[in-house]
Amino acid sequence: MFPTCFFIMYCSREGLTKSCLQSPEQPVTLSAAKALYQFAKDGGEGNEPEIIMHLRGALGDGGGIPVVIKLLTKEAWCGADFEVQAVCLNILSRCAGEAVADGRLILRKRNGESCQADKNGEEKCRLKTVELGGLKPMVEHLKSEELDVAGKAAYCIACHALDSPVRLGIHILGGVALLLQLMSNKNADDGVVNQAALALSTVLQHVEAKDELYRLKGMKVLIDQGLMSDSVDVQENAARALAYAIEQEGNLKDLRRLEGIDKLIEMLAALPDTDRVPNDKVRQSVSFALSLSAFDSECRTEIRMKEGLRALSNCLASEEARVQEEALMALANCAFDIPCKQTIGALGGMKNGIGLLSNGELSVVANACVALSRLVFDFMSGLDFVEEGGVGQLASVLSNYCKLYDQFVESKQKHVEDLSKEDLDQEAKKAAQDALEKLEIPDLRLGRAILENCKSCAEQGNVREEMRKEENFFGNMFRMIKHEDEIVSGMACQALANAAFDVEGRPMLLEMNAIPEFVKCLTYKDVDTQLSAARAIGNFAMDSYGRQKLFESKAMAPLVAQLEAKDENGKDAIEPRRAAILAIGKCASDRSSAVELCDIGALSKLLSLMDTHWKQLGQAAEDAVERLLQKSQSAKLWLRGEVDFEDRTSDGWFDMGVGRPYTSLTDLQKETINTNREVLLADASQDNRLKQLVEEVKGECASLGLTQIILDKRDIASTDIKKKCVVKIAEILSQRLGGSILYDKYMDFGYSTEIQRCKQLRKSNVVWVGDLKKAGCRHRAFLFKYLCDLVLPYLCRLERTKIERGAHVGHAWNVVKFFGDVDQEGQQKTYTVDLMHNVGSLYENGTDFNPADEWAAKYQRKDVYHFISLG
Repeated sequence: MFPTCFFIMYCSREGLTKSCLQSPEQPVTLSAAKALYQFAKDGGEGNEPEIIMHLRGALGDGGGIPVVIKLLTKEAWCGADFEVQAVCLNILSRCAGEAVADGRLILRKRNGESCQADKNGEEKCRLKTVELGGLKPMVEHLKSEELDVAGKAAYCIACHALDSPVRLGIHILGGVALLLQLMSNKNADDGVVNQAALALSTVLQHVEAKDELYRLKGMKVLIDQGLMSDSVDVQENAARALAYAIEQEGNLKDLRRLEGIDKLIEMLAALPDTDRVPNDKVRQSVSFALSLSAFDSECRTEIRMKEGLRALSNCLASEEARVQEEALMALANCAFDIPCKQTIGALGGMKNGIGLLSNGELSVVANACVALSRLVFDFMSGLDFVEEGGVGQLASVLSNYCKLYDQFVESKQKHVEDLSKEDLDQEAKKAAQDALEKLEIPDLRLGRAILENCKSCAEQGNVREEMRKEENFFGNMFRMIKHEDEIVSGMACQALANAAFDVEGRPMLLEMNAIPEFVKCLTYKDVDTQLSAARAIGNFAMDSYGRQKLFESKAMAPLVAQLEAKDENGKDAIEPRRAAILAIGKCASDRSSAVELCDIGALSKLLSLMDTHWKQLGQAAEDAVERLLQKSQSAKLWLRGEVDFEDRTSDGWFDMGVGRPYTSLTDLQKETINTNREVLLADASQDNRLKQLVEEVKGECASLGLTQIILDKRDIASTDIKKKCVVKIAEILSQRLGGSILYDKYMDFGYSTEIQRCKQLRKSNVVWVGDLKKAGCRHRAFLFKYLCDLVLPYLCRLERTKIERGAHVGHAWNVVKFFGDVDQEGQQKTYTVDLMHNVGSLYENGTDFNPADEWAAKYQRKDVYHFISLG
């Protein structure tokens, strides 16, 4: 046998490794292989990692691996030899990084901890072995008559099956069936069975391998030969293999049919009547299996009925952190059901979980947060959480995480600033770049778990109240909403959004300037984050101060964009859309917000959603449209062709006419002058001529005796004054806009030239009504409504014909009423105001008992007059 030192001394000489391993003499080959394995295992003195990396690099680049692979086959130079094959399998296992085959390390990697599987060139060796066809001889050796070789082949497979393509390759080569046969071999000792179970625990992470196991009825082998083994190592790896297998539905059914849940609970050795000796490694893998099985409702019920929850709760008292970690996750997954939540709480799960928040292992803390997030689900569980001191513990955990993240951000900024310095030499710049690359963000899984716990707690009002009392609790959650990881930031958004439900919480969030952060979260891919952000914005809109802050924060446009929300797969996200609709409805309580919402497309999108097949969107959209129209009379006139008595117009009111999509006033004013129907604008704050007209109308009405007291009265005298004011407004308006004309001569009342003059005056298609000196029915009705709303509020209605073609397109008129002016049965009388022909005449529209004046229909161009030309 070659001494290790001799091999090390000459390993760098070209061809020496090959010549030793390629010898036709079995003793020479075996000795060289053993020396190579010993070196790969032990390395040198003081610089082992460096030498191991060098050697493995030589194997990968210098052709050593093909030689070792060939020694596994019948074409080996020394012939097929069990001893040589066993050593070569050990070499490949060692070069592949055998430590990564440890299932506990795989679990730690699953839990978000760093994995050192790629150090010292192991990944390079693994990939090289697979690339050169090394999997086939490994799988073939599972059938070896020499069980020691078969066991080492299984172990070698476990060391290589870290990547999905490799697992698939092993499955295609029949590896699953051969591993099951190896586990079932009556002549195999516990070591061989353990290696087979370990290999299955890696290979079964591929979906097709799970399906193959089901076809082979492999669950019975895993349970009978694995879980029921006397070896704790076999139990551990079999339980882990079973855990991955039951992710396939057929295997899960077999687990229940074969009473696997009972056996797993028994293996925990955590119930008072057990005869088993507790083993932490077995407990860890069994808890992992139970946590995966608990995703199924029937399994959750069985775990609860078979006292599995008690056993898992007792495992929390273990001194081994990994057992606590997996038991917490199993309890968390069981807690998807209300009965399980209640049972866990009765068993002290809430208290134990809160106690573990102070655990030194971050993975335990993370799983404790996940479990608690599912245990706090109603008022009583929230009360238990508060009474057990959960709020203070959770606040402390969150605070510590925020400190870690702040340190990370500070270090990152410092390195970035160093790199931006112009006078920095290359060596210092490289050092700063290396430091920046090595900088690790605090455990993301921990951050997400903490915030998930915060979210569930903040959903309960009694817990939320205690959270507000805790110093800087919500401040730290707000700090996390700015986290660079979108998932952590989204979880913080979901947690913080619940604070906006409370009257006391909204001012606190507004003081933090939280609205821009919630607006940002509307754009996230996660549906729950979109939903929470939209709900928070809707809650801010519940009072005028919040609506003003939303308006100032320019939150309206992103909120409207949310009406077309998609999930991370590009599919329509219904709940976030509905939340956005509700938020828009609340924002529409202010006229400025309602007008902006209409201008940026909210009205058009809501109208399309009203006709959708999603009923939950249609009704909400209809309600939001009504709220918008209550505050935006311009939009109501465009959509409904009418502005009712209670719709009080104000400066900025405009009429687009008919036959065109709703467009904002700003965009309308930007259009080049054309021959299209003019847009009418009433805005006395800018239109001085209109302002003078308003003052004239107010003065004339005051001279007729109109006061606020008269407006409030409903007697005959006050009604008479109001009627006189209506007539006076009609007369002033008519005189201002070209006087009256006979009904049959209306076509001769040309005002097109005047319209074009006004367009040229303002260089726009938007006509300021104060500029008009001659105008028709539509213009007069528009202006009359505006003037009446200023001096006779809630007494005037504007109506427009609903047709878009014909002689009467755009024809409009006004209807007035006077409170207290009723017929003999108490029905309110209304009158059509003549602004064009017999100016100032009031034509009664009729009631159930009083016939309508013929001129009402004639002026409105209704009934038989609808088909008569205006000429």
